[in-house]
Amino acid sequence: MSSAGEALARLWSSFVDLLPNIVAAIIWIVIGVVIGYIVGKIVNKVIDKYVEKPLSKTDIGKSVLALGLDLSDLIGGLTMAFIIALSLVVAIGYIPLGGDGGALIYSVVAYIPYLIGGVAVITLGIILSIMLSKYLGSTLLRSWGESYKYLISLIENTILIGLVAIMLTVAFSLFRLPSEMIYPLLVGVVAIAMGVIIVIDVSKMIIQEHPDFKAVAPYLQFIVVLAFILVGLAAIFSRYGYVGDVLKMLSIGIAIAFGIVLIPIAFYLVKSVLAEIRK
Repeated sequence: MSSAGEALARLWSSFVDLLPNIVAAIIWIVIGVVIGYIVGKIVNKVIDKYVEKPLSKTDIGKSVLALGLDLSDLIGGLTMAFIIALSLVVAIGYIPLGGDGGALIYSVVAYIPYLIGGVAVITLGIILSIMLSKYLGSTLLRSWGESYKYLISLIENTILIGLVAIMLTVAFSLFRLPSEMIYPLLVGVVAIAMGVIIVIDVSKMIIQEHPDFKAVAPYLQFIVVLAFILVGLAAIFSRYGYVGDVLKMLSIGIAIAFGIVLIPIAFYLVKSVLAEIRK
């Protein structure tokens, strides 16, 4: 009984010693929630009054409205979440947690601000990228006219993909993800997306100028898109040599198939040209 009583006494003594730290941690969390809520509301009002309302009258603002997003609420909410996350980091420092479990809790709490920052960069970055690309597209369309709409679409989509790739690179850096895993994935995805967009928009431009090309365009689109997919997959799996060898063999096969497909296409185009000359 005495040993049990001594254990309870030590436990109570430890709790009493730890109580001021627990109270301080709770106070920091409460302060963080209150300040985060107040600052988030202030940021919300400021963005709504001085940014969102004037912006809604411009082409960029109309692009944001078309996305169905409330920019002021989004930025205000992210601001509040970031302040609360910082208060959690400060609060957890007052509580001495030993062992592997304590180290894990410390690392998780310390990672939360980086996580919120990365999410904010992705969310706001994609929104701003869409806004900027659409604004440039609409400006070029007014300057160049409808006859260049497919070229403008290609430029707009290329800028969008480039900006999104930059934002994702910054966000993944905040997430502290290993670059050797992220960069090949980004390069591969960008290569595939760019290939699909280039093939679609360039095909539309060519068909607009040369309607005879419409009959053979789907076959060429399939071959070129497949080639870009192989390039993207090769970039994604560049760390794995055996996968790269397999993709290399596939790309050689695609190149041979592309050459074979070009033979009837060339005959078709020559035949069309001769028919036009005879007319």
